[in-house]
Amino acid sequence: MKDNINMPLSGIKVLELATVVAAPSASELLCAYGAEVIKVEPPITGDILRQGGKQLNVPIEDNKNPIFTMHNNGKRFAAVNVRRPEGRKVLLKLLEDADVFITNMRIEPIKRLGLDYDSLKDRFPRLIYADLTGFGKLGPDARRRGYDTNAFWLRSGAVSDWQEGDNVPFYPAYGFGDVTTGMFLFSGILMGLLARERTGRGTEVSTSLFASSIWCNGNNLIRSQFDPNLKPDSKKPRSMINNYYRCQDGKWIFMCSTNYGKDYKKVSRLLGLDDICSDPRFADSGTLQSSGAAAEAAARYAEVFKSKSSDYWKKLFIKNDVACEVVGHIKDICKDKQAIINNYITEVEFADETKVMMPLPPLQFSAYGSKNYRRTDPIGSNTEEVLRDAGFSREEIQMLKDKKTI
Repeated sequence: MKDNINMPLSGIKVLELATVVAAPSASELLCAYGAEVIKVEPPITGDILRQGGKQLNVPIEDNKNPIFTMHNNGKRFAAVNVRRPEGRKVLLKLLEDADVFITNMRIEPIKRLGLDYDSLKDRFPRLIYADLTGFGKLGPDARRRGYDTNAFWLRSGAVSDWQEGDNVPFYPAYGFGDVTTGMFLFSGILMGLLARERTGRGTEVSTSLFASSIWCNGNNLIRSQFDPNLKPDSKKPRSMINNYYRCQDGKWIFMCSTNYGKDYKKVSRLLGLDDICSDPRFADSGTLQSSGAAAEAAARYAEVFKSKSSDYWKKLFIKNDVACEVVGHIKDICKDKQAIINNYITEVEFADETKVMMPLPPLQFSAYGSKNYRRTDPIGSNTEEVLRDAGFSREEIQMLKDKKTI
């Protein structure tokens, strides 16, 4: 895809005052589909995500920084110290023709800077003001520092209720909850822009990592009020056809059934366990629960699965239209033909001929395209250009430089 093709958000201008992953990933989606995004970073240090790859064993050079690039590709980078009065004036000037302002600064700091929604809404009545917090803007935890780990994963109970037994809680993949929440913020921004087209009025759109986690875990939240024991148990499953089984090659396979009455007979016959089909204890999901027979069937299933490889079972189930998948590894996605042919990932060459398979934005349009990956520029590399475009003179820019504001 080429950058000069028609993109659905061309003409939208976004100003981002945000760090790390969640909020920047929302503006990255806007940028990927054509919006002009100006990312305002602190001079010298920049967004701390520029260093984020270090703890993940990923390169962090300016021209070879895949983690930072994923969430900031195509943006323009302006280094402005907004804690200085002159820096705030620069930011306000940049907001004059902006459609969207995105921030994840905490409540007290953003208010002290006079950059909260209440301080800006009358001056910029058409602005879509998008803010993202850890735990929400109200309540006892509103001012807490919230991240993907504590606000999205830990607070919702996912790391304890998603695994068997009393094992040490698992470590979620870096930024998983951030990106999920960023997609919600992205959707909210688009709704705000659509509503503005109809009413002429801007709006504040807010979400939090905690809110996103609750929504994603909504089914379990409801279920917990009727059955507090959410922990899965592969030896005592609720249904033997929604369960993990280890195969002859040591790999695991999982079947996904939404129609127990139809699927349990099909699967049992494929496994050579025809007697289960005529056993009244398995007749429907209700009798299955009351009889407690699922554990017995799961044990018999497990023995059969051990006799063949995961590839054998997967092919057999696909041939017979049984939804299933072998448990894979994230590294396998890099060579996944389905991901490649559908343009879900693409190879990007960084400096020193370093090639990295990078994820692509997950939306595709028949009439529009999105931006290609390109080298992510250093801190403040577009500052002068951005300020000139906003109407600052050469003398004003030099003055800001002299005061170390930019």
